[in-house]
Amino acid sequence: MPDRCLTVIPSVPVWTDGEHIVFDRKFYDGLLLYVERWPGPVSCVVRRTTDALPAFGAVRKTAKELPFAVQSLYTEERVRAEHLAGAAVVLAAADDFNQLHVSALCRGLGIKCAYVIEYVPETRHQIVAIESPNLLTRLRRDLFVRRTERRRRKAFDLADGIQANGTAACGEYRKYANCMLYFDTRMGRDAMISDDALSSRLEESSKGGPLRLAFSGRLIGMKGADHLVRVAAALRDSGVPFHLTVYGTGDLESRMRADIRALELDLRVTMRGAVDFHDTLVPEIKSSVDAYVMLHRQSDPSCTYLETLSCGIPIVGYANKALSGILEMADVGCSSAMDDVAGIAAAIRRLDSDRALLSRQSRAASGFARRHSFEETFRNRVDHLLRLAGDAPDRPAVTV
Repeated sequence: MPDRCLTVIPSVPVWTDGEHIVFDRKFYDGLLLYVERWPGPVSCVVRRTTDALPAFGAVRKTAKELPFAVQSLYTEERVRAEHLAGAAVVLAAADDFNQLHVSALCRGLGIKCAYVIEYVPETRHQIVAIESPNLLTRLRRDLFVRRTERRRRKAFDLADGIQANGTAACGEYRKYANCMLYFDTRMGRDAMISDDALSSRLEESSKGGPLRLAFSGRLIGMKGADHLVRVAAALRDSGVPFHLTVYGTGDLESRMRADIRALELDLRVTMRGAVDFHDTLVPEIKSSVDAYVMLHRQSDPSCTYLETLSCGIPIVGYANKALSGILEMADVGCSSAMDDVAGIAAAIRRLDSDRALLSRQSRAASGFARRHSFEETFRNRVDHLLRLAGDAPDRPAVTV
C-alpha cells in the first residue's frame, strides 16, 4: 500500500501566523506518529480559525517544513470528494457534526472510513444543562443534541471502524463495527515519572506531612472548579493537614479567589494560573503532588486523567462515566457521587490517614499509564487503521 494515503480530519483547528501554520502541539505530535507508522503518505484536512493563538503548546511550521500534506478549510466549508483524493483510509472526528457526512462520502468513493468519538449523549446533555440556565435555550440545545445524535449513529452505520476515546464512549458505541478503546494523553514514555522519582516522592509522603493536592484545567462549572474551594473548606474544618494547588484559568477564577479570601484559605489553597504543560506543570506535579482532585461533572474523556496517572498520582473525583470506567480497570484512585463534596473530602481523608493505600494507588497509576502511553496509544490506533485498509500488522488487535 505504498501510495495509499491516510487522511486525518480532526476537530481541532489550526491557526495561521504569516507564512506559518500553527498547530496544537498534541495534535501535531500525533500526526508525526501517524507519519512514522503509516506505510504511505499522510495528509490532514483542517479547519482554520481566527481565534486567539494559544499561549502554550503551539507548533509553528511552514508548509515546506511539514512531513505531511495540509489542506485547509474555511470555517463553514464542508469536506468534499477532492479533499480525499488518493486516500486508503480517512480518520474523521465524529464529535464535529460538520463531519458526519464523511462516512457516506467515503462509501461512495470506495474509501475506508473510521471515526474518532469522545463525547456520549449524556455528556452533551450535561454540558447543555450547565451552560444553559435559560429553560427555552436548554430545550432548544437538547433538541439539537438528539437530532445530531441520530445523524451520528447513521454515520457510524456506514463507517468501517470506530476509535472510542475513553470507556464511556466505548461502552456507548461498542456495537458498531471494529470499535476500539483508547485513552487520550500527551504523555510519552520519556515524560512519565520514573520508578526512582516515584519512590522518592512516596517516601517523603509516607512521613505524614500535609497531603499535597492539585487540580489542573479550565476553571469552569463543567470541570467542577466551583467545588474545589468547598472541598478545601471541608478538609480544613475536619482537621486534615493539606495544601491544594490549582492550575488553570477560566470564568470562575475571580470567584474562586474571592471565596478563598472569604473562607480564610489563603495558606491552604494556591491559585497558579496558566502554566506551560511540559515545562512547568508536569515537573511540578511529578515531584510535589500526592493526589489529584478532579470534580468533572460530565463524562468526557479528559486527557488529564491519563496525564495525571502518568505522573504516578491517584485521582479523587466525581463518579462520572469516564473516571468510573478507569477505576473499574485499575485501582488508581477513588470516587464519590456527583456533587457530593462531603464524599470527596472523606475520600481524601482516607488517603491522608492511610499512606500505604496512597502508595499502592500511586504505583498502580504509573503502571496503568505506561500501558497506555502516547506512543503505545498511537501505535494501536494506526494498527487499527491498517487492518481496515487490509494491511494487518503483526500485533494483536485491540478492538473491543
